Amino acid sequence: MVDNLTQALHDFAKRKEIDLLGVTNADDIVCIPCEYDSDPVHYAPCRRTKIRDNTYSPKVIMKSVKAVIITGMYMFGFDKIIPGTLGCPRGNIGPWTRAYVEAGRYATDQVMSFLQNMGYKAVFTNELPYRTLAVKCGLGSIGKNGFLYHEKMGSYIRMGCVLTDAPLETEDHGTQSSNTCGKCNICINACPTGALRGQNDYDADYCLHLWLQGQGIYGENIPPEERHKCLNYIMRTGRCLEVCPRNRGLQPRKAFPFKSENKSDSPELIPLVLASEEEIKARLPYHVYKYGIENIRRNAIIALGNAKDPAALEVLSRGLTVLSDKARGLCAWALGEIGGNEAKTSLIMAAQTETSSNVQKEIEMALHKLDLAIN
Repeated sequence: MVDNLTQALHDFAKRKEIDLLGVTNADDIVCIPCEYDSDPVHYAPCRRTKIRDNTYSPKVIMKSVKAVIITGMYMFGFDKIIPGTLGCPRGNIGPWTRAYVEAGRYATDQVMSFLQNMGYKAVFTNELPYRTLAVKCGLGSIGKNGFLYHEKMGSYIRMGCVLTDAPLETEDHGTQSSNTCGKCNICINACPTGALRGQNDYDADYCLHLWLQGQGIYGENIPPEERHKCLNYIMRTGRCLEVCPRNRGLQPRKAFPFKSENKSDSPELIPLVLASEEEIKARLPYHVYKYGIENIRRNAIIALGNAKDPAALEVLSRGLTVLSDKARGLCAWALGEIGGNEAKTSLIMAAQTETSSNVQKEIEMALHKLDLAIN
């Protein structure tokens, strides 16, 4: 039988339209390998709470913690996807990005407010392996793509985590998630960078999601031979969610109990190349531009190179003369990918005045590719 305080919390969450809520104990967490498997060099979001290999402690954040609460908001179908066309190539900022921040903080803020009004401490944290904690709460299982799967909501769930000293009734379903994907390897085969390698086998350093943020094995410098893997993504790929059979047939969410940014999830790419910081912020959701204006510009230029749309030649030629060294080099690469006489002329002219050796190298490679294409 659930105690009165815990039942009151669940009832409150239901009234506030929080789709999932689970409560588990504050014991040390042995992480499911596919979440943060080996503390990759370039990505370690829970470094502060890690107390030993694959083990994390909530008490690092709150010494008096008695319970860990995981919240979840269903996010499927809330995107505003507009396909790109010849002459108007568009990027992709990934699934459920527009309301990503708002959904997570709405649920955790509501839970914290409820507990604090009852006289208890309650704090938000993003420094614990929340997917493992969700399994421990009994909210679902971990798929081969490393995401939490709920039987009715698939993997389109925005989770949050709250620590509290409230004496809540807790559940502990363990942290060993069963293989509910069976023999299916669709997400593994669709992963453009090979970061997914099997059940509980995920290499964050090779995750495109992190590459787009300027993290991962290459940091801010994605090499030419890897750029085609970025497709048209600007931030937050979600490719492994999009292809998953377990996400088919989900009913789209029509509204949230909070306001979210009314911005497209598939922005036009060409304006992003030369846009100012203010213009980029006006076009994209916070959860995209928070990763850095130059990362967005870089990703937009790469996406244009992958689109191979001649409509981008003018802005890329302009970018080749006025942007930062890194962005100029990418403009040269993108011009080489699009090809044609106009691209070649722009590259030859830029080569005559370019002072950066790195940009010169990109120009030379682009011209070499064009010469091979012409011959």
